[in-house]
Amino acid sequence: MPGRRQFLAAGSALAAATFIAPLSKALAATPDTISFGFQKTGIPLVARQLKVFEKRFEPRGIKVNWVEFPSGLTLLQALDIGQISFGNSGNVGCIFQQAAGGHIDYIAAQPSGPKSEGILVKATSSIRTLADLRGKKVGYAKGSSSHDLIAAALEKAGVKLADIDSISLGAADAAFAYDSGDTDAWVIWDPYFTIAQKRTPSRVLAYTGDIKPSSGFLLANSGFAAAYPELVREYIDGSKEAAAWAKSHPAEVTSALSAATGIPADVMALVTQNASFDVTALSTPLLDAQQNTADRLYALGLIPKKVNVRDIVWKSNT
Repeated sequence: MPGRRQFLAAGSALAAATFIAPLSKALAATPDTISFGFQKTGIPLVARQLKVFEKRFEPRGIKVNWVEFPSGLTLLQALDIGQISFGNSGNVGCIFQQAAGGHIDYIAAQPSGPKSEGILVKATSSIRTLADLRGKKVGYAKGSSSHDLIAAALEKAGVKLADIDSISLGAADAAFAYDSGDTDAWVIWDPYFTIAQKRTPSRVLAYTGDIKPSSGFLLANSGFAAAYPELVREYIDGSKEAAAWAKSHPAEVTSALSAATGIPADVMALVTQNASFDVTALSTPLLDAQQNTADRLYALGLIPKKVNVRDIVWKSNT
């Protein structure tokens, strides 16, 4: 994983050079602007469309700035260097960022839907169990939640990751490889997970929920969180507000996500159904599950050192 490690190391170096000193000069003052990172999915997109944070912060004289990112990793880099103050990401990216010394805090959890990611095989495939993957070509994005899922699934089945033929592919290339038969199985998350099942007759060998608990996280830049704890609480409360609205308005959420992504509404309806629109506290079981993921990534050689995930839990949450 040299590319990702270089990316994370560069982010940490930039943080040290460009973020820490400027922030230290402004700790006493309420910020004029708060920047929120988002992708075209989930609770942040709902909050943006509902103007949840504008209603909460602008009466205080704080301008809200939304910054869109193509991936969780680029969002994490921006959060690390202070380009944004708040954002969210899946579990694995947070661990990579922590291992690289990133300036991020876990402030709340966004539990993943148990059927929002899984391991797919063709409907006609002879592969019936996880153990049948031994010696097969399995496509997944290395260093992603899917990498963690396949490793945990194989471990549960008594198979080593080294016993499969791992094919490292991004989502678009992996979709082509799966459809064309160049891979025997594909480990992928939504919306690609649902799109693949709509496009190609497939069977789900295992869902994430069959293998392990999983969660994404609400995050804050650690320097910002230490300086402005009341604004962090406002961000958590606003995210809970958006989540509650999303759970009670699935049709509107489907329409908004479909418009934002260009994914057909019938597909996005299934994605919405699979999703979990919840914001919860950082419970002991949830942090234990995140620690298990971190330990697995270290054992696989994907991070350079062991990390204690509780070291980056926001101190006002402990």
